[in-house]
Amino acid sequence: MHLTQTNYEEVESDCQNVPPTKFNTCFHTVEEIPAHESTNHLSRPSEAPYSFERWLPLVLKTRNLDAKVAQIVKLRRAEAKLVVAASGTSIITGEHNRAYQEDIQEEIIPHLSSLDFPAEGLFMRLDRCSPKDGRQAVPGRLSLHSPTDIIIGLITSQRARNEILKSLEGGSPTVDLTFLPFNKRMGSEREYRVYCAPETGAVSAVSQYCWHKPWHFDCEEHENQTRAGDQIWEGIQTIHKSILHDLDPDDRLDQLLLKQGLSFDVFYDETDETSQLVELNVFGARSGCGSCLFHWINDWDQLYGHCERVEFRVSRGNKKHTSVSGVTDQGADTATIATVLMEL
Repeated sequence: MHLTQTNYEEVESDCQNVPPTKFNTCFHTVEEIPAHESTNHLSRPSEAPYSFERWLPLVLKTRNLDAKVAQIVKLRRAEAKLVVAASGTSIITGEHNRAYQEDIQEEIIPHLSSLDFPAEGLFMRLDRCSPKDGRQAVPGRLSLHSPTDIIIGLITSQRARNEILKSLEGGSPTVDLTFLPFNKRMGSEREYRVYCAPETGAVSAVSQYCWHKPWHFDCEEHENQTRAGDQIWEGIQTIHKSILHDLDPDDRLDQLLLKQGLSFDVFYDETDETSQLVELNVFGARSGCGSCLFHWINDWDQLYGHCERVEFRVSRGNKKHTSVSGVTDQGADTATIATVLMEL
């Protein structure tokens, strides 16, 4: 594994572009796909193999949680349509849509009232996303402690609305809401996205998930940065092996996942040096998976597994603990100033 740091000034500059042009790209057009790869990667990959429900047992296992802590609420199609209708205005106002408030109270709240709310609260997840862009009933409190908290977060989230609409359009009989115990330590600044090449499933690249900010360990001494990188990589390898081991050779969707490639997000907690699986995601330049500190086209060979070693990119904002010793192979393609920290 080859850990490199990208100059945060360049990342910050690219953040001014909407969407960014050098980092975190997605949904590339057919015309952008390299000619020599055009026979294999022109179509949009299916998202079905990466279902949260499919991978929930492994998510719980890596978190040392019993399967019983996962609470699932299934909304029927009519109820899901009600949430979509209510969200039309609520996404803009951040408030309940009074026209639908009584219907939600009668049809949705009873499903949520049966939930067990632990002291730390709950975290809500739909099949392909969490409604993290929704408003909090109590500003700044991300954990959910009541049915009202859930409804507010759900109907004010564009991510949730898009996911529910996609499920309805796909003919799904229910829209599932999964609730897990809230972990206040979990946050994007402690998460890493791992890219695994099509066909082989081998890890090809890793990036800090919160690509638009300096690395979480940016201000640490070099020794601590090295230790963190070592521990994160070790955790990634363990989770990666578990994912591959869990694939069923006779399951069509599992084999489609391997054929298409995959990405998965890992949470690393430096307090006890543990790593947990957050979710699996789709893979590829044509997909909606963000490339974080990489670029799907400019870093094609790295992301698609054509390079000899895995590159692990983080962002450098603090120059105190950094000594320049080279530029990564892929860095020249993205005009990224990369500093080699270590090779494992």
